[in-house]
Amino acid sequence: METTFTPSCLPRLTLGQRRATEGVLRVPGASRSWRSRATGSGHRQELSPKVARHSKAISSGFAVSALASALVSSAVAGGRSVRRLRRSEQRVRRASAGAAAAAVTPSVTECDIVIIGSGLGGLTCAGVLAAAGKSVMVLESHYIAGGAAHTFKAKAKDVPGLFSFDSGPSLYGGLSDETTSSPVKHVFQIIGEDCEWIKYDRWNAFIPEGEANAAIGYEEFVDVLLPKYGGPDAREQWDRLMKTITPLAEAICNGPPPAFVREDAGVLVTLGRYLPKLKNIPGGPQKLSEPFTECLKEAGVTDPFIKNWLDMFCFLLQGVPAYGAPTSMMAYMMADMYKRNACLDFPKGGNEAMVNALVRGVEKHAGSQVLLKAHVEEVLVEDGRAAGVRLKDGRIFRARQAVISNADWMVTKGFIKEGSAPELEAYMGKSWAKYSMLKSFIHLHVGFKADGLPTSHCKEFPAQWGVFNDWGNLEAPRNAVLVSCPSMLDPSLAPPGYHCLHAYTPATEPWEDWAHLAEDSEEYLRKKEEARDFLYAAVEKQVPDLRERVVLELVGTPLTHKRFLRKPTGTYGARVEAPDMLPGHKTPLEGFHMCGDSTFPGIGVPAVVMSGNICANNILSVWDHWKILDRIKDWHSDMTL
Repeated sequence: METTFTPSCLPRLTLGQRRATEGVLRVPGASRSWRSRATGSGHRQELSPKVARHSKAISSGFAVSALASALVSSAVAGGRSVRRLRRSEQRVRRASAGAAAAAVTPSVTECDIVIIGSGLGGLTCAGVLAAAGKSVMVLESHYIAGGAAHTFKAKAKDVPGLFSFDSGPSLYGGLSDETTSSPVKHVFQIIGEDCEWIKYDRWNAFIPEGEANAAIGYEEFVDVLLPKYGGPDAREQWDRLMKTITPLAEAICNGPPPAFVREDAGVLVTLGRYLPKLKNIPGGPQKLSEPFTECLKEAGVTDPFIKNWLDMFCFLLQGVPAYGAPTSMMAYMMADMYKRNACLDFPKGGNEAMVNALVRGVEKHAGSQVLLKAHVEEVLVEDGRAAGVRLKDGRIFRARQAVISNADWMVTKGFIKEGSAPELEAYMGKSWAKYSMLKSFIHLHVGFKADGLPTSHCKEFPAQWGVFNDWGNLEAPRNAVLVSCPSMLDPSLAPPGYHCLHAYTPATEPWEDWAHLAEDSEEYLRKKEEARDFLYAAVEKQVPDLRERVVLELVGTPLTHKRFLRKPTGTYGARVEAPDMLPGHKTPLEGFHMCGDSTFPGIGVPAVVMSGNICANNILSVWDHWKILDRIKDWHSDMTL
């Protein structure tokens, strides 16, 4: 980031005095370094990249005043005599008064694109735009980038080293192969960054019928789980479903990549380059937007175990069972989970590695940066278009082309000053009105002793598992828990001799049960203890003596979710049932766009990444969009299910 101040902000300096002030100045009273360089048009101060990312932000007014004081002190040290200083006291006072007046004038930074929020959608959008040559400033209110996918570190008493905890999803697939249909991998290819992927083979589930520990893929599901829990013709029904799914999966996985999509007539051009990949879809393209239950009916699936199993996956991916999940999503998932040589992937270093790759994709381009602790207060509207944003500390970031909000739609609505953009206000008021919000979450993060436990992922101790107490209502509170023990896959995430673990309820915790509570109240602490015990019970199905091993424990509630993710109801997003779809990425206000879980396609890592990619495409010219598509490696997925 670069902030330019006019000469009136500071005392006039001679050439020699300007030279004396070049280098790094330690601003009195501040905990950050300012790299200062005199120029012919004034004095320019720049934050070093590391400081810009990690140091505590202070207001530009304080910075100007403090820097002015430092410059005056430097000039004195440069050779002014005491007598000369006395004679110039009046001049210095006048200069100081000028600097104080300037302190109330906010700094202004200009760029092509301003993006509010550094969730995966916002970072994707920023990376694609930066790769296409745009200067992009991403403004994140948290002190860690990544939104719901951020990683945080914590230390346990008397344990050397740190535990790394992911705050959100950790179950991935289709990312370890260089040629793949994954929209997430395609974004990494566009921005020229990636992380190291660890492959593993299984995911465990504790279900009402028992334990469902089987390797990913077709073989163990039909050879182990179906004979154990399915009916007499369960395998026959499963094979019919696979036969029904295969052409749909072929159309999605080997068809045009989502990266071609843009929301204007230019889509005919970008789609045109993928005409050879267009596949015939039985029943037409509308088949893909139907609820997955229609696909199950067509295949004649009636087996209770199969239906419950697929309801579970729909719920984990979309937040709703099969009756509300789109067939397109499930066809893609089943192709990924049950194809030949299927595997799961985990980013070495945790979700932080994915986020860091996306941040690198932005910051390696001159003029683009991800700023933390940069809390947006208002979207500036001038002459009927979005012109930039103002932060709470007064700084202004002006956008030559577009302002994009990766924030929740309710939070975004609050950025629009009443009366500044009537059409946008009306749009924000009605576009999400028909959707209810998904429920919230409770979280348990623990560091624990690994004595006597496997040191790595294995059949006896898979790194990921789920617990589902009742098939009857997957969305019921305190019914389902997802657990990840990522140090089984990447030992660097916990100190030697320890493991780290994250357990959470997948959008089933009622917000209204917590909304009225003060976080220091006895009722809140009691409910937090109950939530903790429920999550421990789920984890103890795999690690019975976990509580005796714990050296670090962190419990999160819907209020925690609201605070750290800036979600008004502590949720990930809207509850959308197929064939309905969330709003797109353009808005009625010129130059103002949206991406992330409030926009199409919705919640989940692939979905928010796709939303950021589409949003970026809308801003690029068709030619620039075409050029970045050249970076996606051609692929063909084996659809042998």
